[in-house]
Amino acid sequence: MSDFEIMVGRLEGSLDLRRLLQDVEDVLGVRLWELPEGSRRFRGELGDHRIYVNDEFAVNGIDNPTEPFKSHPYEVIVDAVDDADGRAIAVRLYEAMERSGHYRLVLLKEGQFLDSTHFPEAEW
Repeated sequence: MSDFEIMVGRLEGSLDLRRLLQDVEDVLGVRLWELPEGSRRFRGELGDHRIYVNDEFAVNGIDNPTEPFKSHPYEVIVDAVDDADGRAIAVRLYEAMERSGHYRLVLLKEGQFLDSTHFPEAEW
């Protein structure tokens, strides 16, 4: 069981949480709901796997963020029961978000660098 995380930042303009939620729902075919009301943490289920979308500043009470959180204020987590399935889900979402041209992304497994649209692995 592993967590795959996509750190999400904006490519140009502002980053809209509603758009991010809609993109995740559309790509994965899941429905996300807020937990608990007003938390700015959202959850969906894809088979046995759980998908979370978090506003990192709101969820963790970050008032003065440092990098990489400052430029990547949202995260999408694939809480995977099976590593291979979890990785496939995370990569499918990562690649779709990259193709959209709206996001800067960093893909991690348990905090370890896997890929990025802009950040060199050597600097992680």
